[in-house]
Amino acid sequence: MHLLGISIHFFFLMYVNCFSAHPNPRRNDITWDDLNKDISLDSTTSLAGLNASDAGLEQRMYERSRESKSTQLSRYTEVGEMGSTMRVYNVGVLMASHLDSPFDLERCGPAVDLALDEINKVFLKPHNITLLKKKGSYPSCSGARAPGLAADMYFQDDVIAFIGPACAFALEPVARLAAYWNKPIITGMGDQPPSSEGELTVTSGILGRIHKWKNENTGMFKDKSKYPTLTRMSYCQCRLILVFASVIRQFNWNHVALLVDRSELFSWTVGKNLEYGLRQEGLLSFVKELNGNEEEVYENYLKDASMYARVVILSVRGVLVRKFMLAAHSLGMTNGEWVFLDVEIFQSEYWGDKGWEMKDEHDAKARKAYEALLRVSLLQPTSPKFQDFADNVRENALYDYNYTFGEGEEVNFFIGAFYDGVYLLGMALNETLTEGGDIRDGVNITRRMWNRTFEGITGHVRIDDNGDRDADYSILDLDPINGKFSVVAHYSGVHKQMKLSKELNNMSWRVRPDDVLIEMGGMFGSKGGLQRLDVENISLQQFGIHSGRASIASFTSLPPQVYTTIGQFKGERVAIKKVNVKKVDLTPQLLWEIKQARDVSHENTVRFVGACIDLPRPTVLILTEYCSRGSLKDVLENEAIELDWNFRMSLIHDIVKGMNYLHNSDVAAHGKLRSCNCLIDGRFVLKISDFGLRTLTTPSDFVRDQNYYLKLLWIAPELLPLTTIPGCCPATQRGDVYSFGIILEEIVNRGGPYQEARQQMDVHTILHKVRQCNGFRPLIRERECPPDLLELMEKCWADNQEERPTFSTIRSNIRTIMKGFCENLMDDLLNRMEQYANNLESLVEEKTRQLSLEKQRTEELLYQILPRPVAQQLMAGDLVEPEEFSSVTIYFSDIVGFTELCARSSPMDVVNFLNDLYSTFDRIIGFYDVYKVETIGDAYLVVSGLPEPNGDKHAREIALMALDILRAVSSFNLRHKPEYKIQIRIGMHSGSVCAGVVGKKMPHYCLFGDTVNTASRMESTGQPGKIHVSSATKAILDKFGTFQMEQRGDVELKGKGTVTTYWLNSTSEGEARPPTPQILTTDEVPFPLLFAGMGK
Repeated sequence: MHLLGISIHFFFLMYVNCFSAHPNPRRNDITWDDLNKDISLDSTTSLAGLNASDAGLEQRMYERSRESKSTQLSRYTEVGEMGSTMRVYNVGVLMASHLDSPFDLERCGPAVDLALDEINKVFLKPHNITLLKKKGSYPSCSGARAPGLAADMYFQDDVIAFIGPACAFALEPVARLAAYWNKPIITGMGDQPPSSEGELTVTSGILGRIHKWKNENTGMFKDKSKYPTLTRMSYCQCRLILVFASVIRQFNWNHVALLVDRSELFSWTVGKNLEYGLRQEGLLSFVKELNGNEEEVYENYLKDASMYARVVILSVRGVLVRKFMLAAHSLGMTNGEWVFLDVEIFQSEYWGDKGWEMKDEHDAKARKAYEALLRVSLLQPTSPKFQDFADNVRENALYDYNYTFGEGEEVNFFIGAFYDGVYLLGMALNETLTEGGDIRDGVNITRRMWNRTFEGITGHVRIDDNGDRDADYSILDLDPINGKFSVVAHYSGVHKQMKLSKELNNMSWRVRPDDVLIEMGGMFGSKGGLQRLDVENISLQQFGIHSGRASIASFTSLPPQVYTTIGQFKGERVAIKKVNVKKVDLTPQLLWEIKQARDVSHENTVRFVGACIDLPRPTVLILTEYCSRGSLKDVLENEAIELDWNFRMSLIHDIVKGMNYLHNSDVAAHGKLRSCNCLIDGRFVLKISDFGLRTLTTPSDFVRDQNYYLKLLWIAPELLPLTTIPGCCPATQRGDVYSFGIILEEIVNRGGPYQEARQQMDVHTILHKVRQCNGFRPLIRERECPPDLLELMEKCWADNQEERPTFSTIRSNIRTIMKGFCENLMDDLLNRMEQYANNLESLVEEKTRQLSLEKQRTEELLYQILPRPVAQQLMAGDLVEPEEFSSVTIYFSDIVGFTELCARSSPMDVVNFLNDLYSTFDRIIGFYDVYKVETIGDAYLVVSGLPEPNGDKHAREIALMALDILRAVSSFNLRHKPEYKIQIRIGMHSGSVCAGVVGKKMPHYCLFGDTVNTASRMESTGQPGKIHVSSATKAILDKFGTFQMEQRGDVELKGKGTVTTYWLNSTSEGEARPPTPQILTTDEVPFPLLFAGMGK
């Protein structure tokens, strides 16, 4: 067998070499009837089926080669149809047949047929070209038959491209041949073969038979130096690590264990890719391989893994997932402390049954155990468009391939990927033909398929610059209620990020039509009358004809100004953009884009308000922040606005800041940056608009008119070939920099792009010159343009995109240019703008904090003036009723000799002296349950027992306070008379009073009653340095037994007659509550302390 294989390989190489000597195709004489026929290459008649021992094989090859060389051949087949000439090119379709795999011919063939019909009708018919399928199939995923069939198609049928194979072992040799023949090859799968330093034998799984591979690296198809014409439309195992890493980072996991089944190819290759990637990320703590064909004690593997990590990835065949989860359940590892992850590309018997239900006695435990499992799966298309496609695939499979999809069998992702691959090929061929390129130049056609985005049947398709799709994934979790896996998060291959479903499903952006009011009749930004949105008849009268602002003057041949429709949404003035789309499907891609737009928050970007999608098709309304001064284009056109260089540099700086923010956000790139998308608000702050939301803003009624081509003047040359299909031009950061360079030219010249050139040639000629990358750019007329700005402009629109600076670099350059250009006004303006941009949030927080502090100070001041309960009643607007208190103690004191002291002091000295003294008193009373009523001159009035009654404690609180005040006065010094020792008289009396608020302008809390008068008499009849106590107060103090008092005797009190009074000398309660207070001067007393103790 080994010698036979060598013999087949030898003759195959001779076959290829003979025919590659003359690659020109032969003329095919076919009729229109032949166009509807599939020409199948049976393996018994093709090269792949020839017996290598046939002695005449080499001679026949030689004769066929000579015959080919001696014949003058055309490049295409001409078929007449109603007087027209139709050129027919063949496309080879290579797939395994009857393999019962998700990607065999019976399942994917109908999708290829549908796609060929579509591109022939949409893309190629205008060029009088049609593609004809040449079908080749083989019975197994083998590298032996497929290359032979490919050679037959190339030499016999002159195919210009290959669709398939899907499986890696067949794809690898065909992709190498396609590269040698310079033919594009597109596959809807193309997963890589395994890697091994030796030989790997696989007897089950993805191949279904034994294959041996040597010394191949994982991710081999990523090396496009070997496969320069290969485009993969499905997914790449090598990128699964990005999905797993995103999940791991989302939940802040640090240690991961990996269990790999080496007996099954898919599990083994996935495991090896994850092992490599997790090691690179520094997350892998444990890895172990097992043989899934042998009975194992799975608990032992889990025990070993649990010693190193609490996150376990299971890269094992279907049935083993359940066994591992049951083992984990028995070990108590499904209690929430451990988490398990696995991969299921999509549900299919081909991958094995990875579900928990097996109809046995372990189902209940398995279901519970699976609640600890997260599953990574390809994002399955669910849009109505895909459902219609699936129905057509099922129908065509039955009639054209005699295959019936099984009950519950889905039209899987791979089938849709093949459709998208053919569709992408059609777009690339259309662009090549439009530009007069060679339809047989496989490398050029392939490059047109790379680094681009379009809406395919499987949703948002993004092909990277290496020809591989950035696939999207779903993260599934078992619903404990219904026992089914449901999507809990999405991973975007384009943005390399994971978002939880609850974040994407937040519908607060969705606008009800009834909430939108249209401003009617407003001109130049002025407000007009409001009209409710007419849902049934959304006409031009409501959108774009009358409203918004109009251009003052329009440049010749520039796109007509599209007036902004102004409306109101929940009281906010908004700009409303109308987009015509056939249908709006709330796909994860669209929800992702909406979340990105909602998350954008910067002073130089327009804020996304919401979207109204509940309107009669095909209308969608997008609501954004309204900018009253129109666009940058409006400002440049308005000759009434003087544009000095200070103003121009301010606008440029705003653009740079906004774009730098977008490039560092999830939006990543704009893609449609033009002067009409740079809006200016009422403060002349420029804001970037129309970014993101590509799925929602791509119109369905696309017209390639003059306005469309004018918009291409801002598009980078490397992207121009990709703009012939609406919505297919990718948004790139380097392309945005180029667009910024064109905007700089507009600002410098104060005119439209290529204004000088458009006076001498049409737009199509300009675009052709730009596309040739020969340095053709606008002419700069402004002599005053700073040389550094001119140099930056030329760097931004460089033909080689790698030479263009990033917006981060541009921002640094702009700052340097501005500093050198303007020394005063611009510096001040830019500093203010930058401070506003960077410190707005902190400024708001600071102002809020200051406001809160001032409010607190105001309230505290009020609380010091009035008792807290009374103040709260007044602030609430309530009427404060007078209140009677049955038992309180009142304190009066005044300064002995105060009149004489005032006569010998200046007024300012008296004020400072009283402030120093009463500040000391205020500090002391803050330690007691008392309320300071007022000070009148040298009199000091304090009460305890109101407004909150405190039993008999009021007499004790006042007595202790009076002792502390007396002690403080003994050490008090006057600043202007240090030698002078002051003395005070203190009087105390207890009894009932009435208290209330008097006045409205300056409300005052006053005490009324005989008790107040008696306390005042006690002070006036007292002696310096002593505390004079009435008998009523003494009776209360005696209850405490801690105060030493002596009887003074009988004293004549006005209005009372002769009464017995007492001196309060001391207390046995130990040291006073506060230490002897430090006497503070007015300059030393902080603001709050000046009012401390005025009330409790």
